[in-house]
Amino acid sequence: MFASNETNRIMQASILVAILLSLQMLTQSGNPLVGRWINEDKSRVIEFFTNGDTYDALIREADDKSLIGRKQIAGLTTKDGKSFRNGTLFLIRKGKSAKCSARLTNGQTLEITGSVGLLSKSQTWTKL
Repeated sequence: MFASNETNRIMQASILVAILLSLQMLTQSGNPLVGRWINEDKSRVIEFFTNGDTYDALIREADDKSLIGRKQIAGLTTKDGKSFRNGTLFLIRKGKSAKCSARLTNGQTLEITGSVGLLSKSQTWTKL
């Protein structure tokens, strides 16, 4: 008994979707910055994702619920996949922004630095 054309199309579509999802997971798992991170004081969970050739980050969880969904970082670039620069850190509560850089110190730790003029401050975020 042969399967109908409709059944064949459904099976082909299912296989295609499975392949595409596998490729997406392989691509993201090869990129240590992409994913969810918790900030130093554990008040926010921030998710990094690729945006073309740059990296952006959105607040996914926060003690202050009004921050959820807001952009925390935009435009980070990298040449080696470990050091990131040329980004913008949004200081949401202050209504300001700062230059942003980041450095992966190992697969689970990210040092974020925000700079305004000559002043800079760093935080260590941990991968979830």
